[in-house]
Amino acid sequence: MTSLTVDPTTRSQKGRVPLSVVIIAENEEEWIKECIESVFGACRDVSAYEVILVDSDSTDRTVERASEYPITILRIPEAHAISCGAGRYVGDQVASGELVCHVDGDMTLTEAWLPRAIEYLDDHPDAAAVEGCLDRSTQTDVREVDKVGGVMLYDAHALAAVGGFDPYLLGYEDVDVGFQLKSAGYRLVRLPDVSAEHHDDGGALVEPLRRWRQGYTVASGQAIRKRAGSPAVLRPLIARQQYKLGLLAWIAAGIAAASSPARRAGWLLLSAAAFAVVAAKLGVTGAVNFVAAKTAGLVGLAAGLRLSTQAPETFPVSDVEVVAAGKTFHGDRTR
Repeated sequence: MTSLTVDPTTRSQKGRVPLSVVIIAENEEEWIKECIESVFGACRDVSAYEVILVDSDSTDRTVERASEYPITILRIPEAHAISCGAGRYVGDQVASGELVCHVDGDMTLTEAWLPRAIEYLDDHPDAAAVEGCLDRSTQTDVREVDKVGGVMLYDAHALAAVGGFDPYLLGYEDVDVGFQLKSAGYRLVRLPDVSAEHHDDGGALVEPLRRWRQGYTVASGQAIRKRAGSPAVLRPLIARQQYKLGLLAWIAAGIAAASSPARRAGWLLLSAAAFAVVAAKLGVTGAVNFVAAKTAGLVGLAAGLRLSTQAPETFPVSDVEVVAAGKTFHGDRTR
């Protein structure tokens, strides 16, 4: 293992090692050790790699537990711990890999997906990013996608060429980057392998509230506003809002029908029938969650359109604390 010099204020030279793994975390003490161990397991056949954990001012023992490993640990102070995008931006600032893999701290990587994803990018220079399936997979073939999420492996040079992740987006940073890569002519793919288990403690009914509280719900509108001058990215961003826009149209129809008892009754009956169709597929709880999520999403979309972003390079990386400078690992590492 070779000790590293870490300076968040200076973007590292890409290609020093074959792979960088960036783990973003906030209050993940329960899962962070399992996540890190799974990264080592998935990287067993990588000739050289580095592991970078970016902590968004956790108030639990996430950093303490991660410090048991000789990895790079960076901490974003509370004032700047805006979003997942901020963590990814900071991690990419210091990552020096030819490829960069992004992992959330509440995920446990499988050992199979990452080697296959690396092989795919090595064999397909027109591809810029690869994802897998979270938790389970019914997929049997490699599929081209418009964006990647969950656990994501990127060609670091392609990612940098489109500007990388926006630290000021409250969410949608992976969607935004994916659409940028597609508009730049790169291919993005999903392998049929399960990439990770995602440990999600939130129940279905509280998920919309959690997403609203953490800012994800407004991110779609914020991203649309940001890309208003980029039609190639703007079009798929708007197309992604089809359910929310459909709900808006249905609400407008309900308002228009309110003045007539007959039309109002018809609108209510059709609404009940539509809910029954969704409930038959997702169950009553799933249907309630679906409607709640889309309603919150519609409100968030409108709210997000009012939120601007700053230029990514203005993010105050000088305030990021280097808790630990890690080491370069070399193949077949076991603990």
